[in-house]
Formats: sequence, C-alpha cells, structure tokens
Amino acid sequence: MKKLEVVIKDEHEEEMGREMLSGIYGVIQKYGCMGVSVRADTIVNQGCIQIPEFLKQRKERRG
Repeated sequence: MKKLEVVIKDEHEEEMGREMLSGIYGVIQKYGCMGVSVRADTIVNQGCIQIPEFLKQRKERRG
C-alpha cells in the first residue's frame, strides 16, 4: 500500500491541484487499478505549524 500527500500553498494551488489529480487518474487508468481512493481537501491556514503524524508517533514511543 502506498499513501502520498502533497500540500501546496501558492497563488495557483487550485490549478496545480487539478492537474495533479488529472495525472493520478491517468496512472490509475493506465494500470487498471481498482483499489484506489483519491481525496482532495482545502486546508484553512491557521497560521501555525502542523506536526506530521509520523513525528507525533515517534514522540509518543519515547515518552
């Protein structure tokens, strides 16, 4: 299983996101893959730094 995550903050983020999703759908069709879930969300900028989940899990193991 492979999970990809891309976060874009740019004046062209909507257009870039659409082009990336178009590429993803093209690859899915090329390989005939059926077990795929594609999701796109708009993130509200809250002016704070988000800590990736894999770093949170690492901290919990130490503590």
